[in-house]
Amino acid sequence: MKFKFTEKDISIIKVISQISGGFALIVAMTMIFSLVQLKTVNPLDNPVLMSVKEQYDKDPSNASKAEQVRAMDLMARKAYFSSRWQVETGSYLLIAGVIIFIFCQRLMTENEKLNPVLADSKPDSSLRRDKNRRYLISAVAIIFISGITASFFLRAELPDISGNATGSSKKEESSNDKAQKPDKTNWPFFRGQDSRGIAGGAGYPTEWDATSGKNIGWKTEVPKKGKSSPVIWGDKIFITGAQDRICEIYCIDKKTGKILWIGSASDIQGEPAVLPKTDQESGLAVSTVATNGQVVCAVFSNGNLVCFDMDGKQKWAKNIGVPESSYGYTSSLMIYKDILLVQFDSNAKISLIGFDLEKGDKRWETLRHGHAVWSSPVMAYFTGKSELIINGNPYVSGYDPLTGNELWEVECMSGDVAPSVAVNSTMTYAVTDYAKLVAIKPSNGVSIIWEDNTYTPDVSSPVATDQFLFVSTGNGDVACYNAAKGDTLWTHYFQNPFYASPVIADNMIYLLDRSGVMHIVKAGSSFSLVAESPLGEGADCSPAFSDKKIYIRGKKNLYCISKN
Repeated sequence: MKFKFTEKDISIIKVISQISGGFALIVAMTMIFSLVQLKTVNPLDNPVLMSVKEQYDKDPSNASKAEQVRAMDLMARKAYFSSRWQVETGSYLLIAGVIIFIFCQRLMTENEKLNPVLADSKPDSSLRRDKNRRYLISAVAIIFISGITASFFLRAELPDISGNATGSSKKEESSNDKAQKPDKTNWPFFRGQDSRGIAGGAGYPTEWDATSGKNIGWKTEVPKKGKSSPVIWGDKIFITGAQDRICEIYCIDKKTGKILWIGSASDIQGEPAVLPKTDQESGLAVSTVATNGQVVCAVFSNGNLVCFDMDGKQKWAKNIGVPESSYGYTSSLMIYKDILLVQFDSNAKISLIGFDLEKGDKRWETLRHGHAVWSSPVMAYFTGKSELIINGNPYVSGYDPLTGNELWEVECMSGDVAPSVAVNSTMTYAVTDYAKLVAIKPSNGVSIIWEDNTYTPDVSSPVATDQFLFVSTGNGDVACYNAAKGDTLWTHYFQNPFYASPVIADNMIYLLDRSGVMHIVKAGSSFSLVAESPLGEGADCSPAFSDKKIYIRGKKNLYCISKN
């Protein structure tokens, strides 16, 4: 389609063309300059900031230095994150400017072709104008391409603070899909697959009563006390128990509740003659076992680490040293490929250890920074690669589960850290009581996105989706946050405190309080109570979900909750 314009119209179009071309030129040059600046100067590596941090590291008790570090670090991060907005806006402005320039040039060219050349005009004037215009368009195109290229480089260099997973590679998406779709049958670790607290499948019961027997499939007394949570693979459930010096692992038939075999984790070479001090309620059997369907591994507070096959035959056993701490050892195990991952926390040292799953040999050990904690490791998938994340004091850290190499760390926790982190496809959420709740963006330069200190659990671990974050506290409070922004969407106070970690199943949150009552709430942006179902005895262990059934360990018994 061709447009006919008067000379006045052409003059206006020419002015618009010149303005848009000049605008695009300025924006493109600015973005190229920003790329050069970013490559040479990083606000987070500011010499003044680094100098103050070094002074603070030498004297961490200096409150004024600590406040100075926080203030300067916040200013640097604000400057760094504002760069993303500038890049995003600059990209759109550059494209808009060039489109207007090209469109105006097209209109001017078509109009000239429609006007006949006068007899007395110079024969080469139109050719010269065309030649000059081509040079101009070529120059703008080069600058335009350079600016767009710079914007892509800048996007790659800057962290994504939006909380969205856009722009991820197919490899990353497939990894995140794997993390977000747990198995409907197997519950291999503490809090299930990847230790995230999200159940696969649907159709789980919401109403039961152990006193009347309503929807109770079976009930089995556990021979020895413990606070390890149930783990499931296929038709087998695994838990541990201990009394005095005797440590045991139990394999229970998932369908009937019958104990299939008992594995001993006592009288192992190197086992201490004197039992380590533990919390009276905890004992030696607090850590939850790990299984991959071929073996099952367990660790106890005296340092005994054992591995059995699925039929109860011991493959190997060793004592890894006594992890002595004020409350006793509580960190649960995790298996990644052919490596058994052990978070070892004691007063003497804190580390992450990788053992050969087949033989029990130590492959590597990574010393961690800070103080002993009582959390457990969690597996996450952020950039197409697996990361093992530990909620520590004062550092929350990410590690390569194959090598133990530290990938990142951020200083944000304090006090007695017991909750494990929550993760979704883009962020990690760390929390502990009398400290704060922190949302961390690990990829492309670790950064803290938001913080809150209103609802902080002391034992119970949070659970997250890409939309929501849920926490349950030792005071009986439950809170739902916007996972990306940190806004509190709803809160509710229940009478009894929570030690067991919440689980998301079938679009509902299952919250087990210490009295044994399960509070079931819709996993949404507003509070909606579905049901409250009593177990009949106290419970501190996190429940396991498998094939439309829920398995809960009380103080004395293991229960199968099933729709009958």
